[in-house]
Amino acid sequence: MPRSARRPITPLYWLAAGLLVGQLLAPLCPGTAPRVAALAIAALTLAAHRRTVAAWPIALLALSAAVGLWQVGAARDDGEAMRVAGSRAWVRGTIVEPPQRQPHATRMVVALQTARRGAEWQPLPVCVSITLRRVEQPWRRGDALEALLPLRRPRNFGNPDEYDYEAFLARRGIALTAFAADDRGWTRLPAARDAWTWLDDWRAATAAALAAHLDPAAVPIAAALLLGDMAGLDDAVRERFARAGVSHVLSISGLHIGLVAAAAFAALRWLLARSERLLLRGVVPHLATAASLLPVVLYGALAGDNVATRRAEAMGVLVAAALLLERPRDWLAPLAAAAAGIALCTPGAPRDIGFQLSFAAVLGIVLGAPRLIAGFDAWAEAHLLRLRDGRWGWLRWVVVSQAVGACAVLATTPLIAWHFNQMSLIAPLANPLVLPLLGGLTIGAGLLGTLAVAIAPPAVAPLFAVVDLAVRAADRLTAWLAAWPLASVRVVTPSLLELALLYGLLGACLLRDSAWRRRTVLGCALALTVDAGAWALARTAPGALRLTFVSVGQGDCTLVEFPAGHVLVVDGGGLGGHFDVGARVVAPQLWRRKIAHVDWLALTHPDFDHYGGLAFLTETFAPRALWWNGSAGRGPSFASLHRALAAGGVALVEPPAGAAWSIDGVTLRVLHPPAERLPGDNDDSLVLQLRYGGRAVLLPGDLEAAGEAALVQRWGATLASDVVKVPHHGSRTSSSAPWLRAVAPRLAVISAGADNRFGFPHPEVERAYARAGAEIWRTDRDGAVSVTLSADGVIAVAAARRG
Repeated sequence: MPRSARRPITPLYWLAAGLLVGQLLAPLCPGTAPRVAALAIAALTLAAHRRTVAAWPIALLALSAAVGLWQVGAARDDGEAMRVAGSRAWVRGTIVEPPQRQPHATRMVVALQTARRGAEWQPLPVCVSITLRRVEQPWRRGDALEALLPLRRPRNFGNPDEYDYEAFLARRGIALTAFAADDRGWTRLPAARDAWTWLDDWRAATAAALAAHLDPAAVPIAAALLLGDMAGLDDAVRERFARAGVSHVLSISGLHIGLVAAAAFAALRWLLARSERLLLRGVVPHLATAASLLPVVLYGALAGDNVATRRAEAMGVLVAAALLLERPRDWLAPLAAAAAGIALCTPGAPRDIGFQLSFAAVLGIVLGAPRLIAGFDAWAEAHLLRLRDGRWGWLRWVVVSQAVGACAVLATTPLIAWHFNQMSLIAPLANPLVLPLLGGLTIGAGLLGTLAVAIAPPAVAPLFAVVDLAVRAADRLTAWLAAWPLASVRVVTPSLLELALLYGLLGACLLRDSAWRRRTVLGCALALTVDAGAWALARTAPGALRLTFVSVGQGDCTLVEFPAGHVLVVDGGGLGGHFDVGARVVAPQLWRRKIAHVDWLALTHPDFDHYGGLAFLTETFAPRALWWNGSAGRGPSFASLHRALAAGGVALVEPPAGAAWSIDGVTLRVLHPPAERLPGDNDDSLVLQLRYGGRAVLLPGDLEAAGEAALVQRWGATLASDVVKVPHHGSRTSSSAPWLRAVAPRLAVISAGADNRFGFPHPEVERAYARAGAEIWRTDRDGAVSVTLSADGVIAVAAARRG
């Protein structure tokens, strides 16, 4: 392309890029905003005094990056919440979002005004997210309430590179969380009617109409597509849509907003064209464009608040403004402006998964689809095919639609691998089959049905009948595609370097110069190959024994990486409710360590806080065997684990006390339970000891005093270990004096949940280990604790939250 024909990079792009980079890097670079601002000032000074053109982009980039860094740092201030966190208090506040009614709980966000822990009410201007197990009152947005709540500060688990739940809530203005079994005893004041009340009534009426006219299995999918309500989608639906690579359609985004805008524009243009005066003045398209924004904004408000919807609305407004001002069509400028606007209004939003996927998809479409379509047009012209007005016109429409979908899938695949460790191999086939059903039919008929709920109730039934047929057909087709072998594969977490190289490969396809395109593809591919070889060598080359005591809340999970790459996971954690610790906490830590296969699982005893996450690990990491003490648990959760073991062909091994194996130079010995069992599951815990480099590590499960005594009596001095996982999370019923004398640890790790209801670890237990000369590490305070034993006996310890 001649230099004169190249489109200059406008200041908007530099400003948007700097703002996004600043907000993305803010958690990694705390306190750097002043230094970046100083760089911006220096660049501005250089540009002004020496007229250096190259300094202006640097100045704009640095200045906006400094703003982004400062914004995110300021948004994390929760000093008001700290005053009441960790206590029960009476609070008064107003519900500020529509309550989300999920299958097993209801969540609501309340803006507090005051709180009382003693005799007087004190101001408390923060938001709290409340989870209610049972709801007996008809709560709605705008209701004022008074309730007694156990207030807690949101906390991440404390594992490396985990999802930043604290920051996610902070971006929504939520500084506290609370859980309540029910809302009995709460005082409710009805909401004053306003515009939000009318919208909530419309949403509720539409949801009721969907429930009345659709098959129960189709209702959650239709509610997600039409109302942005994804709370009713169960894990099975989410999993099959993810495996098929079509989960993006469940989020209200540009497809939905585009249909609303197009339909509103067509209807308004037809209506305004009835006026001869407007036709003669030539303002009908402009008036229709401007008026179509009202339905777009109204639907966005009805569909709820999410990044994809806000991005689509912002882009719609900006594109409409460009058309009204007769500016050249440039899709990148509205995209950059929308990204910068959302980041300015919601500091930290660029770190949200939805933001990244939404903007990556649109960027891929804007940059890639025109190239694919132009290439096809050139091919068709060379073969004398008349596409636009001939019999082959339908073929161009198919190519355009598939090019858009393919570019969106390619642009988001690296991010999906990074966030979700999953790649859908069948997505290129599934999208063209499923999207017409969920996009054209469901959204088209569904939006008309949603409008009919408000203005023409008799039309609701036939319109929602179409929605029902389309959703059920799409769901069955998705389930069929997701069930194909290798429809989707799990992948380890790519590093930031690997992510950049993957996008480098995709970006190379956009280069016009074929020589540079080949060089870039070759360079990125070579770098990825070297990188993959390096971490594969690091995983399998003889080295150290590494144990990671994963922070799983109130529970246990120990990841053991043997020197030559074999992997053992002892216990899998488990929390109450429907939060799968194996899927949400343990598996991401394995993938981050580039572990795609686990050789063995071990279950110390059948308590849920030890086995709750093992079913997912069994299904996903294909272990050879599960070692256990032979005691079966009770209830559906343990039955699910047994079904997963049977389905995966995983052997159940009950090793006797005294059994030993040598794995990569590490001696692994079973010390407990004895053949004659003790009363109680805890005292029958499977106890493992690992020896390497002249050092020993002891993993005693939830042993209590009786089990400890039996172990000391049988093994005596053999129990001496440099590192011990403290029994039973630091309960005072464990860690007896004879046990401490026999083990004599240098390092004691306590696995416990923050502010747990049991009060673990008990202070006297910590004091006992300290008196014994042990250095104490705790997962509730320090996060995940990693202990490395080298072949020459050196012990190194590190934790996610402790330097």
